[in-house]
Amino acid sequence: MLDKSFAKWWLGRVTPFRDVPAEKLSAEREAMAKQQEYNRNYADFLNGAVLPAVDGLVQMMAKHRVVHRVSTWGNQLSIRVHMAWRWGEMVITQSHEDAVTFEHHIITEGEKRGDDSAEDHSHQYDLRDALPGAVADQEMQFFLSRLAQDLVEGEPEAEIPPGETAAE
Repeated sequence: MLDKSFAKWWLGRVTPFRDVPAEKLSAEREAMAKQQEYNRNYADFLNGAVLPAVDGLVQMMAKHRVVHRVSTWGNQLSIRVHMAWRWGEMVITQSHEDAVTFEHHIITEGEKRGDDSAEDHSHQYDLRDALPGAVADQEMQFFLSRLAQDLVEGEPEAEIPPGETAAE
């Protein structure tokens, strides 16, 4: 409950400004209607495409004993996969009022604490229209392929002293 003296002071300050022009209110109502459409498109995409794709992914990883974690926070869904010296995370969120974002993070742990290197990719899709379910599958495969490709490291390049060229 508000303090009575504060409420009295506050009402005294705002009462002269409480009349809002009708056009400002109609613009607000229109913006809220659009936001509801974006939210509905995001919810439909999550329920119809993302969650079934994540469920399939989790079942596959559990069957093959791949260490992983799925978590949610607010409007964000996170999938983290752990490997011996690398981990990857894909975050799916309605990052803007009219967009869904897939953020892909692949982290390689260095030899010393703090030596980690990261590769980040971000893909955004417009929520003004309903998204096809194939987008979720495509993003999952992109994330998993990046993680798998980064597990294989090429031969280290020969170290060439400054001023010298490689012998051929």
